[in-house]
Amino acid sequence: MTNTLTKAVEHFATLTQSISDPQLERTWAWQSYDSEGIRFAFFRTYEELRELAVKLRSERIAQGKPPSAAQLILAQYDAAYWDLQVALCGLEPGQIDRTPAEGEWPIQKVVAHITGADLGFYVAVRYALDRQRSGDGRPAELTEEAWAAISGLDDAAYDTLMAGPFASLQDYHRTLHERVLREFAGISDAELEAPSRYWENEPMSVRFRLHRFDSHVRQHTIQVDKTTAALGQSPNEAKRLVRLIYAALADVNGALIGAWDMAASGRHELAQTIRARAEEIA
Repeated sequence: MTNTLTKAVEHFATLTQSISDPQLERTWAWQSYDSEGIRFAFFRTYEELRELAVKLRSERIAQGKPPSAAQLILAQYDAAYWDLQVALCGLEPGQIDRTPAEGEWPIQKVVAHITGADLGFYVAVRYALDRQRSGDGRPAELTEEAWAAISGLDDAAYDTLMAGPFASLQDYHRTLHERVLREFAGISDAELEAPSRYWENEPMSVRFRLHRFDSHVRQHTIQVDKTTAALGQSPNEAKRLVRLIYAALADVNGALIGAWDMAASGRHELAQTIRARAEEIA
């Protein structure tokens, strides 16, 4: 989700991911903690995000509004999405479209594949839900006309998107990711069992399709990691620390699914803290 806290964490990552291992030893103190160097600023950020996530979940339980099964599944997808983003963080344009080896995909193609699959999953779930909720007798199998109507893309527009600039592809994927979280947060437990027909020979449940968002992104994030390593871009310690911070951010955002306005002031305050810390240590 794109919110003030998310933007602050992304700003932190942009400024700190290239800090060298020796630079992590430079002095940085927080209260009595003054012996671990700059790396402790990363862990302090990580701890604050984890603390906020626990507070949010506790508050939801106290209010009698625990997350639904669908919201928990979407939180898993959100965590996978942010892990992909940190895997892509810091890559140069020349690395994005470079083929690591014969027969292997460049990162541009991997991200296009992920985006196209997420769009397909979204359309399949949206169609199954609309069919279930309307009871209008429309066919179970998703038609090409329905796919185009729900996605808003015809074949030419889809091909243009997938072959377009990497930044545009990422922007589209982010918008789609947020759309999935917002539109599907209200899926009931009963609706999770609704049948969904797509390319398979048999119908799958909406529950299966929601989990597929997560697992498919994870599958190809591994591919991105392997590709960046093959290109000689193995992550330094700072980027590994940033990856922990993104996981903690996803924990916060996952706790907010279906309770979007919760603890707005607390999130804003933490965002300001993280931004200031990034400027301090960069």
